[in-house]
Amino acid sequence: MRKTLSTLLLIGIVGIQVGLLGGLILSNYTRTTNVKTTEFTDVVAQSVKSVVHVRCPQWQGSGFIIDKNIICTARHVVKDVDDFEITFNNGKKVHATRAISDKEHDVGFIWVEEDMDNVVKIGSIKDCKLGQDVFIIGSPYGYINFNSVTKGIISGLNRDWDMINRWTGERYGWEITFTSDAAAHPGNSGGPILTLDGVVRGILVGGYSPVLNCSMPCDLFIPDVEQIKLMFIMDKYQKEEQKQRSPYYNYENDTEYYTCPKN
Repeated sequence: MRKTLSTLLLIGIVGIQVGLLGGLILSNYTRTTNVKTTEFTDVVAQSVKSVVHVRCPQWQGSGFIIDKNIICTARHVVKDVDDFEITFNNGKKVHATRAISDKEHDVGFIWVEEDMDNVVKIGSIKDCKLGQDVFIIGSPYGYINFNSVTKGIISGLNRDWDMINRWTGERYGWEITFTSDAAAHPGNSGGPILTLDGVVRGILVGGYSPVLNCSMPCDLFIPDVEQIKLMFIMDKYQKEEQKQRSPYYNYENDTEYYTCPKN
């Protein structure tokens, strides 16, 4: 009888220890899982502040803030357009009328006169690996899905998707792209592709399916942000009409200097 009682006590003690150990492991697992989830949602909450909705008379798209006065988007969002309504994540709207774009690639920029906050972090796609997690922020199908978030992976690097538009005969300029498998639709164009550290690696420009899309790497403009800003600043000047002799007129070469600021 004593032996049986001792055995039962031993089994009970071991059971309690195993139960405590199991509870400890489960508790740690739960805490770890929650930490990872919280970290990602925090990154999204911060990143979404830098993403905007771009509405034009002809179409709409997405973009993100790369400088206090400059929004980056896709070239096909700004091409032949000089009237933009920019909506920020907090619902504020501003009007813009000036844009420039890269002639060789589907990358464009919009100038906003009012200083903007929440400039994004920009990084190189060269620092990323195939299969790395990424997420997309934008407005698929327009403002009704303003600043939606989807998640996926980098599915291809160093892609060449430079095909000819059968309607215009022009090339898309997509020979330097990377692809991601994450949901994106019309309206996501111009929005950012970000790694889980909240760094923008590319601009979404198109795709062949709702999940297979291609993006222009930020490497195309990372060294040129200050030059892009200068181009917008210099655009404030126009040719001065020379109806009389002017110190800004070169009579020998019959040329005019850009000296007169627009009103």
